[in-house]
Amino acid sequence: MIINNNFFLDTHFYLKNIAKKIIIPKIGKLREDEVSTKNDNSKVTSYDVIIENELIEYFKNIGFSNIISEEGNSELIKNNEYLTVDPIDGTRNFINGINKVAIMLSFIKSTQCEFAIIYDPIADIFYHTYKNSIFKNHNQIKSQNYFSQIGFLSEHAKIHFKDIISSYTEKKRSRSIGYDVIEAIEGERSFLTVYGSKIWDLFPAMSFLKLLNFNTNLPNMEFDFSKLNKKIIFFANV
Repeated sequence: MIINNNFFLDTHFYLKNIAKKIIIPKIGKLREDEVSTKNDNSKVTSYDVIIENELIEYFKNIGFSNIISEEGNSELIKNNEYLTVDPIDGTRNFINGINKVAIMLSFIKSTQCEFAIIYDPIADIFYHTYKNSIFKNHNQIKSQNYFSQIGFLSEHAKIHFKDIISSYTEKKRSRSIGYDVIEAIEGERSFLTVYGSKIWDLFPAMSFLKLLNFNTNLPNMEFDFSKLNKKIIFFANV
């Protein structure tokens, strides 16, 4: 596959069609039989599976052979090159009609992220990282300047991260890691915590936060499997 501006334009067009065909008509309007509970007590809908299957087929057809996906192949691929797919990040929001959902993708090669995508299907805003830059609807954007800490800490997180975040303005989680990152890109959130992280959530988020010059309690910002299922905080310099 060739990664260039046309690739991102084509991907945006494809995701926009998925949003128009499935996400926008169905958000908050699901039948009871279209929602189920997974073993980890998280929710999944039939549309998570439908969108994931469409994304896998699309990306395999253009040359991505190794794909790790939330609802399908979640096995860690030992190959050093793979695409991660999260079809609806914020499934509970999708079920409850809350317009804070995202489609998340990342392409990892030898512990480095070649590109990441976070797509807001409701607002039709396509964010991507590529060659050490962040783009919003295909226009390069600059990093934000953060003047105070803004975010949310649970009672447990307040204890766990008390030495990192001592005072802050509270902003509730969006219940979508992808949407929390969008808020960070837009300067509306300056820190976020990730617990029990999965590869399809963490790696796209980390790609953007790294380029936003966020700090972390992680030993490094390489894209390797040692990052999974950790208690992680990402925070801006203020």
